[in-house]
Amino acid sequence: MKKFLLLLICIIFCPLAFGEDIPPNGCGYELTKETNPIYWGYMEDYGAKLKEALEAKKMFRLRGMGASYRFFITRDGEIKDMEISTYQNEYFNKKVKEIILSVEPLPFREGMNVDEMQFSVYLGYERYDEISVGIGSFRNKDIFFVTLTTKK
Repeated sequence: MKKFLLLLICIIFCPLAFGEDIPPNGCGYELTKETNPIYWGYMEDYGAKLKEALEAKKMFRLRGMGASYRFFITRDGEIKDMEISTYQNEYFNKKVKEIILSVEPLPFREGMNVDEMQFSVYLGYERYDEISVGIGSFRNKDIFFVTLTTKK
């Protein structure tokens, strides 16, 4: 009976002690919705908030216009070290930056074992709507990608 209770306690409490880790850079491991649902869900939710803000923003735009910024999001939801990485024009870049800064990032979820995440966010206009997320590498660091295009 003691062994059964000990086993039951381990089954209930052990999973709570662990979170999702990002695999080491360059190990060939692919981050997917199935392998890392906490990080993937965070990126999808953040992308949805950005899409809503982009579609609500009134600004001049043409199909094919887009800009991206690289920045860090800290555990408590702060954006820091923002820099442009894909340039469109002064006006459009300024509007994209305003949109990104207007969307308060979500605080990290339980189980996200990092203090900060580097993001590359692309916002653009095309003939289709799409939100795609992924992970890659830039200067030997993991970088999370949110690519968002809209036709609105």
